Amino acid sequence: MPKALFTFLFVVAVSLLSACSATSPLYQTSDSRLTSGNVSDFPAYLAATRRYLEDNLVAVSGFPRQDQVDWNMPFRSVPPETCTDAPTRGILLIHGLSDSPFVFRDFARVLAKDCVEVRTVLLQGHGTRPGDMIRADADIWREQVRLHFNALADDVDIALIGGFSLGGSLATEIALADQQPQPAGLVAIAPAWKLNGLDNYLWLASTANLFLDFVEKEPELNPVKYESLTINAAVQLTDVLESLQTQFSAPEPSDVPLFLLATEADSVINLPYLIDSFNTRFSHQDNRMLVFRDQRRSWPYPPDKRINLFDSYRPDLNILELSHQSLPASPDNLLYGVGMPLQRCLEPNRMSLEECRALAPDELWFSAWSDQEQPVSTSRLTYNPEFDAVASALSDFIRARAVKNHPE
Repeated sequence: MPKALFTFLFVVAVSLLSACSATSPLYQTSDSRLTSGNVSDFPAYLAATRRYLEDNLVAVSGFPRQDQVDWNMPFRSVPPETCTDAPTRGILLIHGLSDSPFVFRDFARVLAKDCVEVRTVLLQGHGTRPGDMIRADADIWREQVRLHFNALADDVDIALIGGFSLGGSLATEIALADQQPQPAGLVAIAPAWKLNGLDNYLWLASTANLFLDFVEKEPELNPVKYESLTINAAVQLTDVLESLQTQFSAPEPSDVPLFLLATEADSVINLPYLIDSFNTRFSHQDNRMLVFRDQRRSWPYPPDKRINLFDSYRPDLNILELSHQSLPASPDNLLYGVGMPLQRCLEPNRMSLEECRALAPDELWFSAWSDQEQPVSTSRLTYNPEFDAVASALSDFIRARAVKNHPE
């Protein structure tokens, strides 16, 4: 029996056996679902979203509920009044699967200071409880992204779009679509263009969705990202990936300027596919890619001045490698930063939470998620030690974008 099929049947059997057990509110759906909101009036959209979160968010332990509402909110970061440069610039940033707009707080702070307006959107099913992913719909995600991007484009002279993981794929859909207004640039942070080792499993999701709601119900320790995964989340992710592959099959590469950020150790995203797509599917002369990797090993690709390599091996910080989750977070992030509540033992590798917490500070190292044996005890890295350099490069890329047919 194929391993994927065996895994699917086993999960179904276990779920059916436990179907009669009591279900925590975390794993139940809310009575209402989030929509695009009033995109023409961003303050009204924020107010409506806050009411939705206040009504439906199931708090995780260890953090005040009101803080959790605030952290999961979409937001708008506006440049200071000293920014009088014309033309005006803005970017819509879209979070990843099971994540929230909180992931962009650090980038938004830097970009706003550099005279770039940042807006974020809370995708349907996110920010409240894992159970709300049972009814999330990829077409609603697309509608939210499209309408909010169009609203941003109405308010600034140069509008870009970007996203992290799933959000990177949704942003890419918009950037490659034959629509107006077209983004002046695409920012893709570890975009879910192709997933590591999951192609043989995702096809099962639609069938599994008929039998059960969750792939796994994990303890929820993170107030801004779900740990539990629903079957429907995989179904909707598959929908986005399949749509994107259709767009990538276009005979001509896209001339939308691309800023691509990735880590070689990513347990989720397929780096070789990202590099191939960067080289073959995007043609703009200003394209730029930043890759974190262990520089003790040789780089298996020809030199390319558009691709900048950062060393992810940082023994001075007990870092073996950068994780998927760490890329957009600064060392002083409110939750993920050094010494902050989620930095240590959020996702231990090959050990229990209790075992991880029992380690002395110098005994615990940080890496990508891995089920392979490591030379040291590791937990998933939550922040990017080179965040300032990445944010500066991103800001330069955005501020280099000009109004079409009106170069600066």
